[in-house]
Amino acid sequence: MVQQLEVDIQERHDLLRSCPGMTDLVSWLDSIDRRPGLNELEVRLKSNQFNLDALRKCIRSTDDGYQRNVIKRTDHYELVAICWKPGQITPIHDHKGSDCAFIILEGTSTERTFEIDNSGMAVHASTRHYMPGEVCAADEPDIHQVVNEQTVELVNLHVYTPPLSNFTIYESGN
Repeated sequence: MVQQLEVDIQERHDLLRSCPGMTDLVSWLDSIDRRPGLNELEVRLKSNQFNLDALRKCIRSTDDGYQRNVIKRTDHYELVAICWKPGQITPIHDHKGSDCAFIILEGTSTERTFEIDNSGMAVHASTRHYMPGEVCAADEPDIHQVVNEQTVELVNLHVYTPPLSNFTIYESGN
């Protein structure tokens, strides 16, 4: 189960003041009035340094599922820090109508991709492990699952364009 928390305005202000990389990313996202491409998002995420200590002051994790910490949401994008404790996992899902790019800030992110078989079930297609500093960029209709298979917390910074508003959860056929 997913939990969601909106970062309050003061915490976001403090975060942006103490994390120039986050400030640069938000300023760039706010300056464009269109849906940025995945390549643009990947370059922006890779070219910035993010202050994990500052981010930790305004995000939370949960024992019940995993935690989405919404840093900022506009009509064009949603910026979210997602935390998984060891063993936590997303359902198999897509991002209907939204592209997604994320950078791993802490831990190792395991992404499992799936294909849909003739009966509508999700069948595992591949697995990739992302280390801190690596970026995963997924366009539609990418069907995937993110897992924390490690013994330390996993923290990823996600940009959804436009904001994530629709998705499908799939059942595994494996």
